[in-house]
Amino acid sequence: MTRAFASLLLFFTTISLSAQSPISYQLEIEKGFIIIHSQDIAPIGQSYPFALGFSAQKWLLADKHWKNCHCYPRLGWSLAVHDFDNPDVLGWGFPLYGFLEPWYKINDGFFLNIRAAVGLVYLSKPYDEQSNPLNVSYSMPVQAYLSLGGGLAYSLDDQWRVGLQARYDHTSNGGLREPNKGINYPTLNLSIDYSPGPIQLKAKSKEAYNPAQKQRRLRLGGFLAGKASGFVGEGVNEQQLTYLVSGLSALYTQQFSRSSAFIVGGEWINNLAYRKEMERAGLTNDHNQIGLLFGHEFLLGKFSFSQAMGLYLYKDYGASADVYQRYSLLYRPIPGLAIGPGLKAHANVAEFVDFSLVWDFQL
Repeated sequence: MTRAFASLLLFFTTISLSAQSPISYQLEIEKGFIIIHSQDIAPIGQSYPFALGFSAQKWLLADKHWKNCHCYPRLGWSLAVHDFDNPDVLGWGFPLYGFLEPWYKINDGFFLNIRAAVGLVYLSKPYDEQSNPLNVSYSMPVQAYLSLGGGLAYSLDDQWRVGLQARYDHTSNGGLREPNKGINYPTLNLSIDYSPGPIQLKAKSKEAYNPAQKQRRLRLGGFLAGKASGFVGEGVNEQQLTYLVSGLSALYTQQFSRSSAFIVGGEWINNLAYRKEMERAGLTNDHNQIGLLFGHEFLLGKFSFSQAMGLYLYKDYGASADVYQRYSLLYRPIPGLAIGPGLKAHANVAEFVDFSLVWDFQL
């Protein structure tokens, strides 16, 4: 899983450092609060994270990108320092991530922007049974980092821009090791953005969306993930075991606007970690699950970000909830093929982080 995220970061970084499009640099500060979403993390008390970050981004200003969304997309990478306001238990976080951020012009100076980010975070105080038993939020020093945000920006001139975003940040290891309650923290982000050369974000002519050109696709995919279950060894030699989670999905997607589509379909999940748990407990339940998915997909050229609600049609073992959430960020290196990470969660608790390979068939 770490390799999958590293590969995606390499895509973002390579694109961002391309000299074919204007580059800008951004400094930002964030302040927020950690959501106490479980009684297991309540003993550590409420805390209020503070963050400093630096990012570099490439602006995609060619006409073909404007036609995709009537916006000014930018791709970039960011490195940040997150102080979780609890140094003894939660420590510090150092996320490195890639992001996609389209800017929509409101008037001559103001823009609406949306950010989807994925990457890795180094965490300084993972769970330890002896030295840090209260930290049930994370148990690995390096794990996944996800962020979604939206806000307003104002262009001071062709080189300077300021922004304000509300973001929802999440880090977990996707079930690779327990405990793994995750850290979920909404934040308010202030930024200042500078480009060495002028970047003119002027409105261009807009072509009316033609419903006759909407795309309908059949999407077939497979995914792989890992999930922790059980231990081997004793004392200092004790190690947690990780088992394969795999699955297949079939989705129908139909575009209803220039940058949006609805999705509906189903997925089958084969969770070998659940099978091992049942074996140890002497249970004979089935470790397979089948879910019905429906939701929205945001379209932006070679990238798409989807958010779906899942309803279990078949579940003989697992979380008590009847519904779950699915998030996916896909990149299309060639037409018809997409790759990228995804997340399955029950409310604020991530079950696993996966990596998908998807084939799209135009209908």
